[in-house]
This record gives sequence, C-alpha cells and structure tokens, in this order.
Amino acid sequence: MRSRRFKSLAFAALLLASPAAAEDLPIAEDKLVVLACLEQMEITTTWPQCLNLMFEPCAEEVPGSDAHATCLTGVRDAWRGSAKTLQEEVMSRVTTEGANQVLNLIVIWSDFVTQKCEEVAQSRPEGAESARLGCEVSEIAGLTDEFAACLEGRSTAEYCEIEG
Repeated sequence: MRSRRFKSLAFAALLLASPAAAEDLPIAEDKLVVLACLEQMEITTTWPQCLNLMFEPCAEEVPGSDAHATCLTGVRDAWRGSAKTLQEEVMSRVTTEGANQVLNLIVIWSDFVTQKCEEVAQSRPEGAESARLGCEVSEIAGLTDEFAACLEGRSTAEYCEIEG
C-alpha cells in the first residue's frame, strides 16, 4: 500500500502544480487535488484516477464492510462541508438572481442525488450502504467542482454571474 500512496501523492503534486488548481479556494488540499483532477478529466486525467483520489481515505477498508461505510460517511461529510463552503462563497459573489437560482438548483439536485443513490444502493444487495455513500460522495464532489468553476471563472452556468 505504501507504493500506491506514493503514486497518489506524486499524482496529487502534479495536479496541484497546474495553473487552474492554484486558485485559492477555502477548502482542504485533498479536496483541491480531486477538483483539479475533475477539471482535467479527459484532458490529462481519467475518471478512475479522480475516483482513486476521492476515495483514498477509505482505500484500506474492505469495500462494502461496516468499516468501509463508516469511513465513507466521514468522506461524505467532509465533501458536504467543502460544498457548503464554496456554495456560500458563490452566493456571496453572484447576483441576487444568481443566488436564487443556486438555491433552487440545490433543492432539485438534492432530490436527484437522493433518488439516484438509493437506486445505486438497491442495485447492490451486498455493500448497499457503501454503494449509496460512494454515489453521494461522487455527486457532492461534482457539485463542489461546479462551485469552484464558478469562483474561478470557468463556469458557463446561468446562475454564475459574478457581481461587481
């Protein structure tokens, strides 16, 4: 496992060296590494590489086990915190109309994720809780990436009209 961790750290350093990842977002470095990976997807990174970074904190646990689900709960909660931090930052910078759109989109998005991840869990009788949590983590990371894109000027979303 030490070799895998070294490879992940080397990959993370490479991602953080990219100019787009240099944006000073108020979230943990491990989340910034995942966001940089997602930003570069299909250019210099792949979805499996980003997933490995996203779920690295739980790599030592047996997939589907209670310990794995407990670990994924912590990862999900950390991503929720990052998404909330960036959402608040976006809401403070966009127009009033944009902020209202973000709030409406969050409600729709939350319902979508709940339904999607429940379906994922039901499709996996063994390890259903880990499957649901993994789904939630990847969706929350995607939302966090969208907020980062808005703050960095990369988003084309209608809500992302920065005021001033």
